Amino acid sequence: MQKNKRRTLLILAGLLLAVATVLSSAPLLAEAPILANWTITSPGKKSLPIAVPKPKGDGTAVDEFWSVIRRDLEISGWFRVLNPDGFVEPAHAGVRMGEFEFDDWKTPGAAVLAKTVLTSTGTSARAEVWIYDVSGARKMDARAFSGQPQRIRSVAHRVSNAIIESVTGKPGIFATRFAAVNARSGNKEIYLVDIDGHGAIPITRNGSINLQPNWSPTGSALVYTSYRAGNPDLYVTDLTNATTRRISARKGLNTGGSFSPLGDVIAATLSLDGNSDIYTLTPTSGKQIARLTSAPGIDTSAAYSPDGSQMAFVSERSGGAQVYVMPATGGDARRVTFHGSHNTDPSWSPDGQRLAYVSRDGRFDVFTCGVNGRGVVRITQGQGDNEDPSWSPNGQYVGFSSTRTGTGQIWISTADGYHHVQITQDKGGWSNPSWSPFLNW
Repeated sequence: MQKNKRRTLLILAGLLLAVATVLSSAPLLAEAPILANWTITSPGKKSLPIAVPKPKGDGTAVDEFWSVIRRDLEISGWFRVLNPDGFVEPAHAGVRMGEFEFDDWKTPGAAVLAKTVLTSTGTSARAEVWIYDVSGARKMDARAFSGQPQRIRSVAHRVSNAIIESVTGKPGIFATRFAAVNARSGNKEIYLVDIDGHGAIPITRNGSINLQPNWSPTGSALVYTSYRAGNPDLYVTDLTNATTRRISARKGLNTGGSFSPLGDVIAATLSLDGNSDIYTLTPTSGKQIARLTSAPGIDTSAAYSPDGSQMAFVSERSGGAQVYVMPATGGDARRVTFHGSHNTDPSWSPDGQRLAYVSRDGRFDVFTCGVNGRGVVRITQGQGDNEDPSWSPNGQYVGFSSTRTGTGQIWISTADGYHHVQITQDKGGWSNPSWSPFLNW
């Protein structure tokens, strides 16, 4: 089992080290984003009709490449992907200006047209994407990407990001992953999974219970809790060199690890004197730096603000579980949540202005609020139990686990709650999703 785990991590480490040559992108005469007759605001509210015809090229990878791009654009909430059955353009039309007629794309009602080309030599694959404003009859952007044929899904994700960025001026989310818990093996193990629910890679294979993965700020390591030694201990797996180390095996709980924005400190929940409190540790040795809380009741689920100056956490000091915010070095804490008697799992938005959290209102649901507790937005309601919120690195989405379709699965929603998409469909069930920073692998 350990041999298999190390082999998997070495493969992952190889992908990290080889990223500079695995995938590259280059603009082709890129121009400033502009879209005639459409106001672009935020994903999920007013979807732009986009036509994505089948890529030019041949080989078995073309259909998968096409499917990934279409699915990505639907997930994003920015677009309504048009049915290709309604396309009227002749098959001989090309991808460049002058090689096709814009009127052919006005017929199915496209606002945006994304034409792609995929070629493969057996050792490398090259993709081009040409993005057009149909109403304005102009090219918005064109880019090229290359990569290994066996990583065609990754190339397609980069194409999707290019379309989103060119049309909206905002970064796409498809260069990110979730770290999450899955029980497909019969045990709760930690995996990495792409934002479209594919490409699951096991990080742990210890046949025990592994929980609460959280990313380092660079996306090169994970901190999590594992019962592999019989106690809830804290571990860090370095994804760049395929090594795992236990950093806290103190008596009682060692849970809820969270990296500081600089990656030089880990905040965690320890129960050294029988009561759960928040401590800071070094990420390398797990040496205790400071104890941050000492109030009566449980203190847990620490999360650093993006600038590292504050820390959100959950405390029972007022009776039921509530979200509080305090200085990152400890001290006076202010209560943020007041709706109901059970509010947990705080997660900071990347701009530091909002918190996502879970509130029990009959069932468990996801909410967001300002760091002052105001401006509450309900993300989920009446759709099973929804827990473990985690913000996308661009702040436009919240990922979470939901039981609305039976077993727990990873879902994402736009930050306003308008657009919900199920990401995973796995009988083993998914929980504890943690959204990565932007990755280059």
